[in-house]
Amino acid sequence: MNPKLFQLRKELQHISANMEEILSDIEDASNSPVPSYSIFDKKLLINDLRERRKGISYEDLELQTDISRSTLMRIMKDPANTSLENFLVVANELGMKIWIEK
Repeated sequence: MNPKLFQLRKELQHISANMEEILSDIEDASNSPVPSYSIFDKKLLINDLRERRKGISYEDLELQTDISRSTLMRIMKDPANTSLENFLVVANELGMKIWIEK
C-alpha cells in the first residue's frame, strides 16, 4: 500500500474516533439539564462565579474584560451590587450563559 495512502487512512480513522467521542459528549450534555437559578440567589451565583474563576487571576480577568480589579472583586463579593453590563461581561468571560425568562 502507498505510504501516503496508509497515513491518510490512519488520520481518517483518528478523526472518525474523535468525532464519535464528540458526538457522545454532545449526547451526554443534551441529556443533562442545564443548572439554573434566580439571579437573586446570591449564594449560588457567588459560588458559581468563584468556581468558574478558579485558576484565573484578577489581573488576567481584568485584561480579558477591561474591568478594574476592584470592580471585579466587588462582582465576586456581591454581583447584585454591580452594573448589569459589568456582570454580563464577567459572566460571559467565565463561560456562564445568562438569559431572562418572563
